[in-house]
Amino acid sequence: MRYLLWIPVVLAACAGGGSHQYTEADNRQTVSADLETIFYVQLPDTMKGKAAFSSSVLSLGKDRMDEATRRRTLEFAAKGLGETEIKVGTDFSLRVKVTSASDRPGMHLNH
Repeated sequence: MRYLLWIPVVLAACAGGGSHQYTEADNRQTVSADLETIFYVQLPDTMKGKAAFSSSVLSLGKDRMDEATRRRTLEFAAKGLGETEIKVGTDFSLRVKVTSASDRPGMHLNH
């Protein structure tokens, strides 16, 4: 019965599993995202510029500021195949290549 108390803790720890997070340390880097996945960009709250990117490749979900940590979190969804650059003001850019997991070599599952 004691083990049942751990279920919420384990579920909370797994909730963000699989989603990538990028920060200002990734500035001017190129990253890959699988189609229909979500990833996060966390920046200092001083980077207040509007995020610019191709809306045919990505969509912006939430853009929230955490006053306690002084961090801004942008939530992106990879919605179309292609490549785009996320720019936030003049201080941050991240090139994102959205690909289909089925296009990569390796084991494929038939649905």
